[in-house]
Amino acid sequence: MREWFVLMLLISIPLAGIVSADDESDPLSDAGINIVALRNDSLDKNQDGVTDAIRVVIVLNSTSGQANLRLNLIGEHSGFTVFEEMLMSFENQENASLTYDSWATGEHDLTLEISDGEGRLLKSIDIGLFDLSPSLAIPHVDLQLVGSEIMQTGDSCEIKRNFVDETGPRWGYAGTRSITGTPFTVLDSEDVLDCSNWPAGVYDVEETYQNGLGQTAIDTMQLLIVNRPPPSFSIEVTGSDELVGSPCTIEHVAAASENHQDFEKSWDITPAIAPIGNTSKIDCSNWASGVYKILLTVTNDEEIRTTDGEMLIRIPSEDSNIPDDQSPVLSNGEDTEASKSGIWGILLLSFVCGLAVFLIMVRSPIDDEIGLASLSSPIEPDAEGLPTHLDESGILWRKHEDESLDWWDTSTMSWKRW
Repeated sequence: MREWFVLMLLISIPLAGIVSADDESDPLSDAGINIVALRNDSLDKNQDGVTDAIRVVIVLNSTSGQANLRLNLIGEHSGFTVFEEMLMSFENQENASLTYDSWATGEHDLTLEISDGEGRLLKSIDIGLFDLSPSLAIPHVDLQLVGSEIMQTGDSCEIKRNFVDETGPRWGYAGTRSITGTPFTVLDSEDVLDCSNWPAGVYDVEETYQNGLGQTAIDTMQLLIVNRPPPSFSIEVTGSDELVGSPCTIEHVAAASENHQDFEKSWDITPAIAPIGNTSKIDCSNWASGVYKILLTVTNDEEIRTTDGEMLIRIPSEDSNIPDDQSPVLSNGEDTEASKSGIWGILLLSFVCGLAVFLIMVRSPIDDEIGLASLSSPIEPDAEGLPTHLDESGILWRKHEDESLDWWDTSTMSWKRW
């Protein structure tokens, strides 16, 4: 029994020596490379008192002349792996330093791999497990409105898109940005959006970002744009009921809280005069005598318009040589001379009125009823199918197809051409 035990012991000794020799085989040493020193340093790059980066320093020695190596510092966190790579070419002895910047809070497992110039792995070194905070700015988006959250169409409005991500681009995992809720397409390169030309509506604007490391950022904002009210203005007329040639102006006056400088102003004057451009003030000093109907339409940038109107009367001057039977007549007031025919006319009119009163006094009640019935039924002007308009002065007008006008003379109960 003792002989068998000694025999087995003698056989196992050479086998153990063979296994030990295989375990001590090192591809790095076989390549003539020796590790002289290896260390790691904990860093606090953002000076917040918490470790956020690991620096690995290694010193290598080559015993076979020129050495070409590839160093890879590998970090793994939450299923994502990043690499920090460095190439070395040296003779004799050289040192290398690689830094791992943390990109998320938590535990990061670091490994250093050394490969030859052809990519064959020579050695893998476990650096350790480290609890780190981010040393790089994590993804962040911020939508900043320059203006009011409730505004009118055309108001000054900007949306600034503030964005940062240092982690994704640092490790080659840059992400994509997307924005929704805008009426027009927005490019990633647009850092400022001009919302002054957006139509009226309620906008829920949302921007999102996600990089290749699974990190996301999101921000939302709401913007209400309402339609601008129609332009508010008045027409200021000076020189109405004044002589031709005297100062006369027609001016568009915007409401106190509005600016109509860039708005379109369209004038429509009857009877027609020379064309008037887009202006706020008209000089009517030399217009011919007559009654003018003035209409003004103001249109803002959103094509919203308002129309207002005024009347202008210009009286012929005393030295006017232009006959105009239809124009207003200037009275001489107290200087008007009374003719004899006028006096006899007044006496005749008085006699006729007296006779009429006498006849009314002697009429029967039936005649009174008939007379009252006829007086209570005013004569309706026959416009002959033409459009009519009653102005603010109580004058009834009708308009022909050629744009000419007639006015109803209540004294003669007939139409007069203007």
